[in-house]
Amino acid sequence: MADNLIQLDIVTPARVVFSDGVKSFTAPGVDGSFQILPRHAAFISTIVIGPVKFVDKENETRRFATSGGTVEVHDNKITMLAESIEATDEIDVERAQEAKLRAEKRLAAKESGIDVERAKAALYRAINRLKMAELK
Repeated sequence: MADNLIQLDIVTPARVVFSDGVKSFTAPGVDGSFQILPRHAAFISTIVIGPVKFVDKENETRRFATSGGTVEVHDNKITMLAESIEATDEIDVERAQEAKLRAEKRLAAKESGIDVERAKAALYRAINRLKMAELK
């Protein structure tokens, strides 16, 4: 691999989303967004709901919405294990809008028995998907 690239593998439980050399990788860590460049020191982080982007070897910026997971860097290789991840052009905007409305209704109802943290997470995922879809 060229000196100006780092291998990136993005994997979900269902599929390999991406596997190739990249110039940079940015993800939402629990302590804030972070960027990884070629020859980065060994690193591991939990990622949260938010935007993921990388610059591929053709200098194209590719953007995704993720629901979280982990990232590990070792020997000039990034491995992202994502709970779920969607490229901006894969996002179903109508479905994300419906999920946002459902979550908002659940949170506004304040009924007993509602898992508030789960509803908040659903709302954050939907908002992230909608924001990322605007970047197509």
